[in-house]
Amino acid sequence: MSEPHHCRLFIRLPTGPGFDDALQRALSDREVASVLLPAGLSDDLARTAVKRIQAADRPALIIDNLDRRAALQADGVHLTNASQVRSTRAKLGDGLVLGAECPLERHACMVAAEDGADYVAVRVTAENLDAAEELLAWWFEMMTTPIVALVDAPVETERLHAHADFLSLPV
Repeated sequence: MSEPHHCRLFIRLPTGPGFDDALQRALSDREVASVLLPAGLSDDLARTAVKRIQAADRPALIIDNLDRRAALQADGVHLTNASQVRSTRAKLGDGLVLGAECPLERHACMVAAEDGADYVAVRVTAENLDAAEELLAWWFEMMTTPIVALVDAPVETERLHAHADFLSLPV
């Protein structure tokens, strides 16, 4: 008998006040699988955060910037433009994590996965919850690349847990 599906957390840290508290909560929660640093974080604060995240045995991800990822020695890059996956994978190599934020479309997610994304991510709002749930359910049945539900507004997250590999709630 196969194990039941288990959805883990993908944390998007905030910029500004609350950053330290959010990071501490993320690192103390065993359900947190990875941590995405905000783009506007100072280099010093980001470098310290990357070290703390890695010391907690979780990958630290940087938004869009390969040079910043290298300078901070982060574990990977989260692209906000899925059309850049192929070129970014060529530059990044195979040893680091590459995630791609995609439109809420099967084809866009499949192309990102085929082009080398280690995970795909879709934004979920109250307005697109039904469509997101449908895409996640289809993806769960058909694809092997993990998918992240990036929840941007209060929604019924129970509906997403059954099919998303990772859930990212507003912090």
